[in-house]
Amino acid sequence: MNTFAASTTRIPRTGLIALVALVAAFALLMVIRLGVIGGTDSSAPSVATPPKTAVKPSPTRATPDAPAKPAVVLLPDLPGQIASKLRYSKVVVVSIYVAPAAGDRAAVAVARQGARAAGAGFTAVNVANDENAAAMASFVGPVSSPTMLVVKRPGRIVTQIPGSVEAAVVAQAAHNAGARTR
Repeated sequence: MNTFAASTTRIPRTGLIALVALVAAFALLMVIRLGVIGGTDSSAPSVATPPKTAVKPSPTRATPDAPAKPAVVLLPDLPGQIASKLRYSKVVVVSIYVAPAAGDRAAVAVARQGARAAGAGFTAVNVANDENAAAMASFVGPVSSPTMLVVKRPGRIVTQIPGSVEAAVVAQAAHNAGARTR
């Protein structure tokens, strides 16, 4: 027995029209896609292109490229944090602090604010860490916490202020060292 003929449900005419339209749209899309994107069509006649002749390049003058940016030269034995900041900024404000001290955190925040106001680089060095303390002692000598340094390329300390300072003082010291407001 034929189950298709025995079925009592019929496909509505609008559904059949929608299905045919969908298939036609898909076929049209495929034809357009092949034509626009550049699909290959084996039935299209191939056009022979003439062979290219070798052309000698004409002598041209070398155009000067953009001037090379000089490499940043820093003093040897700079602490790593300071050296990395000096590669990107001519002047760096360094805040030396001890992590557990509550007053030192406020001094670091004020130094950061002053450095930002002057357009200088900033780094904070925790001397509670033995490696950081040894590196800073060889760079600065004995210092108390908190201390603010302004370091200028190639790695010279321009200003050293022990204790807490205001952001305006930090900004002025950095500006005097050559930092420019952005």
